[in-house]
Amino acid sequence: MKKSILNIEGKIERLVYKPGALMSQIKIGNHLFEEFNINDANATGIVTFGEKNSIAYSKWVTPKRTRSYPFARIYDTYNFGGKIITIIPVIKDEGLGASKNKSNNDRINYITLSWMNLMNVYVILAWYEEAEKKSEYRITNQKFNNLYIKTKLSQITEYKFDAHHWNREHFRKDFSDVLKKAVSSYIQISRNLNVKMHSFEEHLNFLDKIAENDTAISLEKFAEYTLSKSKMAATREIDVYHIRESLSKFTTKGLFEMTNYLGGKYYLTADEIKYDVKNNHLTIVESKNSTDGKLPSLTDIKDGLFKLLLFNQIKVLRVNGKIANFSVGLRLTGKLKSPINLPTNEKVVETFCSKNKLSKSDTFSILLVNQEASNNNYIAKITSNLNEFHY
Repeated sequence: MKKSILNIEGKIERLVYKPGALMSQIKIGNHLFEEFNINDANATGIVTFGEKNSIAYSKWVTPKRTRSYPFARIYDTYNFGGKIITIIPVIKDEGLGASKNKSNNDRINYITLSWMNLMNVYVILAWYEEAEKKSEYRITNQKFNNLYIKTKLSQITEYKFDAHHWNREHFRKDFSDVLKKAVSSYIQISRNLNVKMHSFEEHLNFLDKIAENDTAISLEKFAEYTLSKSKMAATREIDVYHIRESLSKFTTKGLFEMTNYLGGKYYLTADEIKYDVKNNHLTIVESKNSTDGKLPSLTDIKDGLFKLLLFNQIKVLRVNGKIANFSVGLRLTGKLKSPINLPTNEKVVETFCSKNKLSKSDTFSILLVNQEASNNNYIAKITSNLNEFHY
């Protein structure tokens, strides 16, 4: 089969989410602002400023989206009726213990900003200022500067524009200062704990490359520098098949250039895409797999649901400049005896869960996906066959 790179563009005009009833059963913390400490608080929750003023929050433990499932945490807050914010460390260094694998020295990139802008989630950039020694080469139990985060929370409650405006202003004006404070804190942590850390010159050099002046960064340079690496990584993995008869092959990655009603450009990645040239149809799939269990974890599933929520909002999609039809789906695979397609009626779900002897937690996951798929108009395929890709 002939392979090619697809140029995929999408336009989003508005965002609509209809949570299922089961989403309300997912517990999140509730905190008074005066007593709030992000380091002691739950991963997600509500902060109350007064009788009629509350915001929903989630926190990331690392700026890398593929670690610790931050999207799943945001998904838990997404049915909140007011402002939704997420707290992200601008960088996170866990020490030089894995120097050959720099996955423990992460920095936020532009695609994360893109996701949050399009989902109308307010971002608070933060830094770690305390930690405990794990070994000569590793630190653990890192803690944010809580006072700064509370200051930003207060500012967001009074902010009159949407998250897109806040995030662009916050990144442009505060990114440089927050990153410098993060670097300074890690230098101090390294000295105080006598732990070897990664060189911070890389982060400071990065800041020089995206600087607009001494205090602000250029969002255009930030996008250009970080997206070039994201594009190169995605391009290496993209393996698009022109499909006519066989539907068993699929891509591993897809890179989308998105615009919203404000005209801004954003870049998003999908787990898998498949383009049927004959029917001019693109399939966008988020895929989650369990190698040991019957289903992926609920956290893993919610990570996929969050991404689907945005792809499902695309109003117009173009492939290589041509308007194309598209569909959005979730694929869950695990050690199952039989497959099921969602949404469907609850009796079918109950039969499937019984036949596969699913636990209460896995049954809850299936019922949750069934409600979310039904309410938000997408398809979920649950199967034991990794190569089954018929949407």
